[in-house]
Amino acid sequence: MSEPVKPTLIQSMALGGSAAAFAVNFTHPIETVKTRMQVSGLGVAKTASDLMSKEGITAFWKGIPFGYGRELSYTSVKLGAYAPVRDAMGAGEPDSPIYLKFLAGALTGGGGSIIGNPFDVLKTLAQTGQGNASLGSLVTNMYKEQGMKGFYRGVEVNIMRACILNATKMGVYDIAKGKVSENFGWSRKDPKTVFCSSFVAGFFMT
Repeated sequence: MSEPVKPTLIQSMALGGSAAAFAVNFTHPIETVKTRMQVSGLGVAKTASDLMSKEGITAFWKGIPFGYGRELSYTSVKLGAYAPVRDAMGAGEPDSPIYLKFLAGALTGGGGSIIGNPFDVLKTLAQTGQGNASLGSLVTNMYKEQGMKGFYRGVEVNIMRACILNATKMGVYDIAKGKVSENFGWSRKDPKTVFCSSFVAGFFMT
């Protein structure tokens, strides 16, 4: 039996970004409520009910095109580029140095956050806006008022956060897959291995 062909860097990034873009349809409303809570200081129920009563149900998906952009840029790099970058660094084997796996996660997370930061800024502006400003006007006004640097507000913090988050998530996930496979006798691609490893990585990332 021939060995399965590994996806290329572009294919891996496309798959990771597409999966994340699909998931954002379900997570965006939650993030919109979270963002409004951070601005208003109100509780979950009050924030959600005010959003619904004053702006309608579609307001929960405000700025979702920027959400798609963020996932297709930031997430495609941090997830899709991790394995190719890890392998290029010589850390693709189960017994490879742990620090190399974490470094690969940090590099792809930090790189992705630089690319995705403009979408992140615009998404937040759209989610917190009380009016019905068009997406185009948000971009135009941002550029007129702050220039290109406006699209990179907070990028330093985003880079630090993404490096730590992705290094932990992808590094621990990679290590956990090896340990789960070794202790339970499941293959690394077995759904049970993937589920257990994702659970462990999510715990440590949090």
